[in-house]
Amino acid sequence: MKKDPCILILYSSFGEGHIQASLAIQKQLASIGVLKVHLVDLLAEAHPVWNAFSRFCYISSMSRFPSLYGYLYSRTNRITPDETYSKLIHRIGKGKLKETIERIKPDAVVHTFPFLGMEILKDEEGYTIPTFTVMTDFVLHARWLHEHTDRYFVATEALKQEMLAAGIGGSRITVTGIPIREAFEKPQSKEKLFRKHGLNPHSKFALIAAGAFGVLADVEWMTNEALRITEYEIIIVCGRNQKLRDHLSAIFREEPRVRILGYVDYVEELMAVSSCMLTKAGGLTLSEALSLSLPVIVYRPIPGQEQGNAEMLSALGTVRIANSPEELTKELLRMQEEPNRYRIREAMQALYRPGAARSIADEVIRMMEQSELPIPVLPLRVSRKAVRVHGYR
Repeated sequence: MKKDPCILILYSSFGEGHIQASLAIQKQLASIGVLKVHLVDLLAEAHPVWNAFSRFCYISSMSRFPSLYGYLYSRTNRITPDETYSKLIHRIGKGKLKETIERIKPDAVVHTFPFLGMEILKDEEGYTIPTFTVMTDFVLHARWLHEHTDRYFVATEALKQEMLAAGIGGSRITVTGIPIREAFEKPQSKEKLFRKHGLNPHSKFALIAAGAFGVLADVEWMTNEALRITEYEIIIVCGRNQKLRDHLSAIFREEPRVRILGYVDYVEELMAVSSCMLTKAGGLTLSEALSLSLPVIVYRPIPGQEQGNAEMLSALGTVRIANSPEELTKELLRMQEEPNRYRIREAMQALYRPGAARSIADEVIRMMEQSELPIPVLPLRVSRKAVRVHGYR
């Protein structure tokens, strides 16, 4: 390995998953002696006002206008990398990125969000820096694809097959799983966790995780329904949504079976003591559940990548989807039965790939050490039929 190599990781704060994936890779690189790792939220640094506005629109559309978000997601999924709109998207922050490249002189660039600015620089400026893309969902979207990406790291073999159909050469795709925090892969004593969090070890717990921004819909109704038809005690994690936390705290103030929390950095501990989880279908969240073999119910998945994630994992037997209150009631009742949970846990164990962040770090270093990348740059054959569109009906 080159002495004191430098790696640039480009992410976005549009979703917690992109940040967590980047941090997981950074930590694994540090563990093998690569300490010069720069994490850059490119859009936030290049266009802070536009980033704040776009982020607000993103969160609002997912929670208030999910059909609109799904429509935009599906429309952009039909755009090929060489079309004008695609080039405009990937050029966002190009100037800032070029300045960063010239300043820190990275030996490799890793994308964990589909603003593929480095690919544009390779095309227009002639850079030869190895470029990697870590896909943080279980389904394909056209914005992840670019002919100048040297290596893709993807969640499952099924996703690799989608990419092959879109014209990506198999030698450019490595199935690693989605990188998650190391804490999810360390053995934990449930007895110690019960004591640490003041939980009754004889009770069963359902975890409702509203997401980092607390945008999961119908949390109050889900909680009431779980209390009504199951024996579960309920742990609710509201993320950074203080309004949701305050509202639920007022509603369930006198309910001993409900515990309400805000944003926590120990969610793996809460997941480890839970029997099931109701949550959004973010790629990182579902990967974390897979790592702990924690059965998941996704209620009314948001159109777009989250619906795609849910449908893909549901087809593999690792996630249950409830699209209506009646279906949620049915799934909650099913989750009380150990044989059903056992089948889901078995499917999760079969699908999960441990050590994704380490696999990615090792592969990045291996390719950096090569004098030439033995990967031909070929034009993509992305078409409207090649990339599966999820979530918009």
